[in-house]
Amino acid sequence: MNAKQFLTDYRQHGIIFPLQALSESEVCQAQEHYLRLCDPGKVVAEGEQRVFGHLLHPWIAQLVAHPIVLDAVRSVIGPNVLVWVSEFNTKAPNTSNFFSWHQDLYYWRHHYDDLRTIPLVTTWLALTHANEGNGGMRVLPGSHTRLLPHAERPCRHNMLTRAQEICVSVDEDEAVPVNLAAGEFSIHHPLLYHASGPNASDRARIGLVSRYVAPEVTPPVRPAYTWLVSGEDSHGHWDHVAPLNPTAGQALRSRCMQSVQNATGARFK
Repeated sequence: MNAKQFLTDYRQHGIIFPLQALSESEVCQAQEHYLRLCDPGKVVAEGEQRVFGHLLHPWIAQLVAHPIVLDAVRSVIGPNVLVWVSEFNTKAPNTSNFFSWHQDLYYWRHHYDDLRTIPLVTTWLALTHANEGNGGMRVLPGSHTRLLPHAERPCRHNMLTRAQEICVSVDEDEAVPVNLAAGEFSIHHPLLYHASGPNASDRARIGLVSRYVAPEVTPPVRPAYTWLVSGEDSHGHWDHVAPLNPTAGQALRSRCMQSVQNATGARFK
C-alpha cells in the first residue's frame, strides 16, 4: 500500500491493521527482554516498569523507533515525529481485566484546530498473538469523528486509569476485532472508539503501546516531554528528552510520568 492510500484508508476507518514489523527472532528477543522487566514468575510488568521504557532500555527504544512502525506513523502525521508515551499493555492468563469503550483524547486534552485530523496516533505492537480469545482490542471503524462525553465508572478490573466509558451505546455486532499475530501492529486515531475484553486463555497477551505526535500539536501543560525520533521541531511546544541508561533515566522517567499525569489527570496503574 502506498503512502497516499494508507492515509486515505486511515482517515476513512480510523485504524489500519495488521501491519508486519518484527521477524520471529525479533519477537522472541523482545519477549525475553520483556520478561526480565517482570518480577520472577510473573508476566505483567508492574508500576513504573510498565511505562516510558524507551527512555531507559535500548531494546524498547528500538521497538518504538522501528523503521517500519515509523514509516506508518509518518504516513499519517507527517515527517516530524515526537514519541510522547510508551507503555506495555499486558493481560495475564485467565484474568478479568478489561478496557471499557472509550476515546483516547477524552483525557489527553491536546490542542489542535480540528481533532478529526489531529496528527496524534497510537500504535499497538503485539509481542504475543492478540485476538478475541485473549483480550485483544475491538474497534468501531469510522467512529473517529468527534469527541464524546465519558462517564467515569470505577471498577477494579477496568484497566483504564480513570475507568472512563463513552456515553453512547455501542453495537457490539458492528465492532471489529483487531486480531494481530506476534510481530504485527495496528495504528489508530485518538478519537476511535475502542475496547477490549478479559484474557480467557492460558497465555499472556502482551503488547507495546506507543503514542506519537507531530510538533504542531500543543500539549495542555508544560513541561511536556517527548523524544524527537524523526525530522525536526520548529514549533517549540514540547520539551525534548532522549533515551538514557537505566540508572540515569530513572529520574527522567519519573518527571515524564508526572508531566503526563499533570496533563491528563490520570494515574498510571
